[in-house]
Amino acid sequence: MQIIEANWEDEENNRQVAVSVGYTRSGESIEIHAVTPKQVTFLCPQTKSPLRSIGVWTDKGRELLADKVCNIQLTEQIESSLAV
Repeated sequence: MQIIEANWEDEENNRQVAVSVGYTRSGESIEIHAVTPKQVTFLCPQTKSPLRSIGVWTDKGRELLADKVCNIQLTEQIESSLAV
């Protein structure tokens, strides 16, 4: 399993979540095994500029955020970073 750092844009809640993603690559496909949220940056709804950031330290906080992270978006980010 390999690990990559990625960001998930939660536009609905005006935040950006930095995550660590454990994945394996099999041929042309990517399979995500683990998503661990690390930091949440809250964004201004009008300008989308960062307002403040907080770390995600508790297991419950990580679990709640990981359930919301869109694996399709993360798979696309991993594929694009590996193509470089």
